[in-house]
Amino acid sequence: MSEGAVDFSMIRGDWKFHIDYLQNAMDRTLERVDKYSRQLGADADIAEAVKIQAEAWVDLKANANEKGTIPTTDGRLEKFLEAILATKPLCDALEDNDSSETAEEFAEACRQVRSFHDDFIMMKEQRPDSH
Repeated sequence: MSEGAVDFSMIRGDWKFHIDYLQNAMDRTLERVDKYSRQLGADADIAEAVKIQAEAWVDLKANANEKGTIPTTDGRLEKFLEAILATKPLCDALEDNDSSETAEEFAEACRQVRSFHDDFIMMKEQRPDSH
């Protein structure tokens, strides 16, 4: 465990670089989720959860500012983050019931999407006024 408070000043200095990286990583990972979901012919609940997640991301990106940065104060980010978390039980259940390589790849892509959840929260909290 780390000791003491974390110094976020370096992140603030390169905030735009970090958020761009995070947005790109999310784009690529959601592409993988969609790809494996289609290959699996996932059940209706999973397909709907993946669709809601993807639509929330598209909406978030469609409302990016002139610098291409997603909004973090209008509720869209929270809606997307809720959609991320909503997929967990469905993706986990699929992996428990389907041991195919495609199901494993799908579950891993879902886990990777969820792994960005806290990063988005941190970036929201550290967003400088100039962005």
